[in-house]
Amino acid sequence: MRRSLIVLAALGVLAATPAWAQSSQFGINGLGIPGRGLSIRASGSGGAFGFFDPLSGINPASVNELTQLTAGFAMVGSFRNSSNPSAEESGRDTRFPQFMAGGAVPRSRLALGAYFSNYTDRDFLLASSDTILLGGLPVGVTDTLTSLGGLSDLRLTMGYRPSGWSLGAGVHIITGGTRVSLKRVFDDSLYSPVSQRAEISYSGVGFSAGAARSLGRGVAASAMIRLDGSARIDRDSTEVGRVDLPVTLGGALRWRAAPRLDLATSVTRRSWSGADDDLQALGGTGSRNTFEWNAGAEWLSNPRRPSSRPLRIGGHYRTLPFPVESGAQPREFGLSLGSALGFARDPQTGMARAQVDLSLSRVWRSATGGYREGAWLVGLGFSVRP
Repeated sequence: MRRSLIVLAALGVLAATPAWAQSSQFGINGLGIPGRGLSIRASGSGGAFGFFDPLSGINPASVNELTQLTAGFAMVGSFRNSSNPSAEESGRDTRFPQFMAGGAVPRSRLALGAYFSNYTDRDFLLASSDTILLGGLPVGVTDTLTSLGGLSDLRLTMGYRPSGWSLGAGVHIITGGTRVSLKRVFDDSLYSPVSQRAEISYSGVGFSAGAARSLGRGVAASAMIRLDGSARIDRDSTEVGRVDLPVTLGGALRWRAAPRLDLATSVTRRSWSGADDDLQALGGTGSRNTFEWNAGAEWLSNPRRPSSRPLRIGGHYRTLPFPVESGAQPREFGLSLGSALGFARDPQTGMARAQVDLSLSRVWRSATGGYREGAWLVGLGFSVRP
């Protein structure tokens, strides 16, 4: 096998028909499944409040909502069932997609934050079978491709709150990699198995800016822009190519319809098509622009104690950038439910110093050609305010 085969495999190219896959089959091609940068609190309402949520890594202006030092992290368990024209398989995994720490700078209008988010996920195990000619005779083979890793997003954010506005800017360090192993086993025992391993790493830098403003009568608006440039791809410390990363534009509206009820909606567009030529040049299926829409609500059982068993509900729809087959863009639809528990309340303000957020989501993914997937996502988030 040629050395370039492992690069093509790392981008999701396996010539034979897939026989089965562990983890999401929609994370095999391109750079994987993009993360959403949401805290568990925002996930419980479908992601609709993500632009306003200081625990989420979406809008850098939201860091201004941190009135004191806060640290938080999230964990998500996924239980999936995937089907395609060749087979049907189930799988599960646990991830830690979001970490953050930040707070207001004393005696100033500034706030600072550091966020670590999942940019894309490329964990999978894929098997395929085929027949090749060796010495003029057909020989059956089984190929197994294993990938562990993905891209991560480290964002350093500064917020500023002039009169009537909330502004923010961030610098993003995009890094990470995948450990890829490709093994071929022959049906004929006269041939010994062969294998290849490689470390595929990625590096890039991005910038983001955001703003939020109250429009009166309980209505607030938020918007952001993010420029991620391009990512360098190295195989075992040697550069093999570059992939353009998207420009992201998004906006959101929030309405406090009643003292106990908040409603929100948001839209986001990412120009992933800029990576199409780069991925196809490396043997991949290319990429497409994506769109995401979220809508949700939060009902407070006690407006003075917002972390005391609120009810969150919402849904989202998004397209995914990397086709399973050429021209077949995947899509995702999800419904979510969430709540929270607060602990160690401040006797003066009634605010919880520690909070546990819970979310439960049902997600459906599909693409033309018979590719379908259903998943339950169970989220658990912790935040502490010393």
